[in-house]
Amino acid sequence: MPQVSAAALIGRLEKGSPPAAILLLGTDLFWRDLCRRKLEQAVVPPETRDWALTKVSAEEADAEEIVSRAQTLPMLSPRQLIFVAATEAWEKGGDDRMKSTLAALTAYLENPAPFTALVFEAEKLDQRTRLAKLLAQHTLVVDLDAPGVAPAQLAVQLGREHGIEFEPGAAEALAEATAGRAVRLAAEVEKLACYVGETRPVTAGDVRELVVAEISVDVWVLADLFASGNRAKALETVDDLLEKGESAPALVGALAWMFRKLLKASELPAGTNEWQAARQLGMRPESARTAIEHARRLTRVQLAEAFAALADADDRLKFGADDRTMMEFLVARLSRNSARTSVVAKGKGI
Repeated sequence: MPQVSAAALIGRLEKGSPPAAILLLGTDLFWRDLCRRKLEQAVVPPETRDWALTKVSAEEADAEEIVSRAQTLPMLSPRQLIFVAATEAWEKGGDDRMKSTLAALTAYLENPAPFTALVFEAEKLDQRTRLAKLLAQHTLVVDLDAPGVAPAQLAVQLGREHGIEFEPGAAEALAEATAGRAVRLAAEVEKLACYVGETRPVTAGDVRELVVAEISVDVWVLADLFASGNRAKALETVDDLLEKGESAPALVGALAWMFRKLLKASELPAGTNEWQAARQLGMRPESARTAIEHARRLTRVQLAEAFAALADADDRLKFGADDRTMMEFLVARLSRNSARTSVVAKGKGI
């Protein structure tokens, strides 16, 4: 089956019943939790969830047990929902265990129970394995790390759920401060809602006052290091972020966000001022200035190579590559051509 975004799954659930089998794949906790809630709402009414909603882990239950549950009619409910966490644990079984796992899953997925929605969850799967290929063929794969909605748009949507509105530029400032990371963005929207109440909209000043920018600052530091060719310092910065608990997919996502801004900044007409750039880039004026300054130091070829490197890193992480090794390789690729950095669009800028 094709791979879809979390937003696409939610839209599908709002229009009708979910497919018989789904794979929630990725590390983004916000979108994972939101998909879970939307699936619960779509499949099992609140009054039946005590007996029609099951949550198990592949670390504790084997595939035969889960298939048996899925084939058993639910009690006092027309449908049941089964979540299987840590599906990647099945990849670690021996050959005999893997054969029985694949046999049980294949038999079920080729003829799923019409009264069951079976949801597998995994942070990442080695796409070379038979398990990953089987799930890719027979489930709707939802990429949690590519949610399918712009961070600023998500901020506005979450704000409305909390009864608040954003002034122009405020949602973009929040998206920038959180580097577009949904789980952090959601927490900050809740904080801002408590701060402003229902008395007035959230301003960019509110965001600057209440929201501490963390990884968004670091990615601009990395942009400078990549442009200057300081590979050693870039590796040290990435290593420090990993030590602080940042995940490799989140870092790749933040870097992809940064390079998208740099690409847009490189396309701005000569003479664009910081306020005009801010509107075009969806950023605060001071950050738009920073983006233009960095974009001047990278050629179009380097930007294209950066996107290729980021896409490759994202794919390799999904194939089970080691986080630290992959990030070190990515940093090496992003900084290897900086010695031949040249100014693009001479005279362009603020």
